[in-house]
Amino acid sequence: MGYLSGPYALSRGSVIMRPTTYSGEERMAKSPNKLSASEAVLRMSQKRLKARDLVEACLDRIEHREGQVHAWEALDAEGALKRADMLDKRAKPAGPLHGIPLAVKDIISTRTMPTTCGSPIYRDHVVGKDAACVTQLVKAGAIVLGKSVTTEFAGGHAGKTHNPHNLRHTPAGSSSGSAAAVADCMVPIGYGTQTSGSVIRPGAFNGIVAYKGTYGWADTTGIKTYARSLDTLGFFTRTANDLALIRAAYGHAPADPPQHAPRIGFCRTLWWDQSEPYNSKNIELAARTLRARGAKVREWEMPESWGPLITAHNRVMTKEATQHYAPERARFPHLLSPGLTAALEVGDSVTRAQLADAKKRKRRALADLGPVWERFDFLLAPTARGEAPAGLGYTGDPIFNRFWTLLGTPCIALPFNAGPFGLPLSVQLIAPLRGDDQLIAWARWVEARLS
Repeated sequence: MGYLSGPYALSRGSVIMRPTTYSGEERMAKSPNKLSASEAVLRMSQKRLKARDLVEACLDRIEHREGQVHAWEALDAEGALKRADMLDKRAKPAGPLHGIPLAVKDIISTRTMPTTCGSPIYRDHVVGKDAACVTQLVKAGAIVLGKSVTTEFAGGHAGKTHNPHNLRHTPAGSSSGSAAAVADCMVPIGYGTQTSGSVIRPGAFNGIVAYKGTYGWADTTGIKTYARSLDTLGFFTRTANDLALIRAAYGHAPADPPQHAPRIGFCRTLWWDQSEPYNSKNIELAARTLRARGAKVREWEMPESWGPLITAHNRVMTKEATQHYAPERARFPHLLSPGLTAALEVGDSVTRAQLADAKKRKRRALADLGPVWERFDFLLAPTARGEAPAGLGYTGDPIFNRFWTLLGTPCIALPFNAGPFGLPLSVQLIAPLRGDDQLIAWARWVEARLS
């Protein structure tokens, strides 16, 4: 199972370090862990819920389901309960995320728990300092519950996490543990990072809200780098309202959902034929539904010149990865997975001319988008090819995410319906660079009309 030993260990199917006051089954009927972050914050502000009760409910759920889902690498139940008690004693809320437990992706440093990066190289590695993004949310009143499973160095090599909707299917990657934990009501908010599709695709496969911000929107100090010009912080929540709380924790003031209907560009992308027919029909249904609710929906055809952006993204990603993982390759080549080794070898072959061409294509594509944002408030596009694939060895294809990640645009995945196997389907909203807060406002509008 690969569970850690020591004070942050997970026993097989249960959580240690949690005082046993009453059984999980006694509390699960009306469990606070099923609340969204915004619902929980509201109840705590009204003195109808204590942070300790929320943390204990989350721990009960983990105890009940972790042996099946395998979303966690480490838990700090004692530390989380101690902080919850401290927050419960405050006369006023500590911030926008007062009392909300967090799942921290295990490439993001935490002060006391190991940061393993999903690799045996860093199995017992304790950084001794919280990453900037952890500090930011803790200042806003949040509670670090534990470290969630990541794929190896947030790459393509699958981890141990199962999709909570069907344990025989992948939860996607690389932010697999955080997405599964939020979807399974183990925690209200989870951290993710995206270099290809590691936030949006797990959100889609697990049927939750996923947000990848504009590139550079948040300080990434303390996050293990894969490709510096692509890596972007993101989050998983259960509602779009919760994203507004996260942005507020960063000092932003997200707008309320607009009263007027949006102008939506329906973007099938150049890879529409790679979407499963049922998935394509579902996205078209979302467009028709939003049009029926008053939105002005028009098609936007992606320029043919965008075709090479997939290759451009891969060249940038693999080349930068070879630079960042040179120390691990030199010292521990035997501890790297064959998949990561192969990706790094691809990066070795990328030339300066190819890298320059990739960056030129990125600039041209961003220029193409300029007039688009004069016509549309956001674009509506696929998140993934379809439902989560069966098996755990393959985390899914990021083909509908790569080019947006290369361009750095903010993206949100919203769940909408289910596929033929009963697994979640999703739609993706894309907005202009630095249009995150307005995109969240529109996501709240869309969510209310698709629910």
